[in-house]
Amino acid sequence: MRRFLSTLARVLFGFVLASLAAGLVTVLFVTTPVEVLNEPFERLPKTASETFDLALLAATHLGIFASVFVIIVALLSEVFSVRSLTFYLFAGVAIAMLGFTAQYQSEVTGQPTILNNYAIKAFLTIGFFGGFFYWLAAGQFAGRPYGWGRAVTAEPLPVEAVPPAREAENDAEVVITRPPVAIEQARPRKPLLQRLKFSRRSVTQDPAADSATREPSGTPEDTSRNS
Repeated sequence: MRRFLSTLARVLFGFVLASLAAGLVTVLFVTTPVEVLNEPFERLPKTASETFDLALLAATHLGIFASVFVIIVALLSEVFSVRSLTFYLFAGVAIAMLGFTAQYQSEVTGQPTILNNYAIKAFLTIGFFGGFFYWLAAGQFAGRPYGWGRAVTAEPLPVEAVPPAREAENDAEVVITRPPVAIEQARPRKPLLQRLKFSRRSVTQDPAADSATREPSGTPEDTSRNS
């Protein structure tokens, strides 16, 4: 019940707003904005008041005529959740052209007719703005919200099976390490004289050199005896 009342209020608000817009457009086609601006500045408040009164009167007449058609469009849009702007623009223009046709059929022979381009443009514009303002106030919210009336149940999430533990050999990791690179320490450079002394000392203390230069064992006397 609460939802029905809110929908009804929304449709009525859209219908009233669309009727006011259509009535104002009708008056502006009779008294164009150029004619209003060309009037003296002192007359502008009075002209605005007269335009507003004529707009209310035109909106009342248009609303009475279009009420049946608006009810049909509102029922279709609410039942089928039609929220497209094109649908309401087409519906507004169609209702306006029905009004144009009804007024043309009610003309008296010999009287000025409304069958002219200016009147056709006026009715098309009236229907366009009427459909647009109805969509703006009510049409874009037509129908039930998405997922309304559906039972929402929380389904448990599926429990995934835990994979078996891997074998030890599969868990073994291979780590490749590079052998450490021997870093040679830089030898301190010695002065030239110290290096010459060190090389000279190593030569005199070399046992290999001493054994090579050493004479054969024995005295000269032993040698002469043997000879």
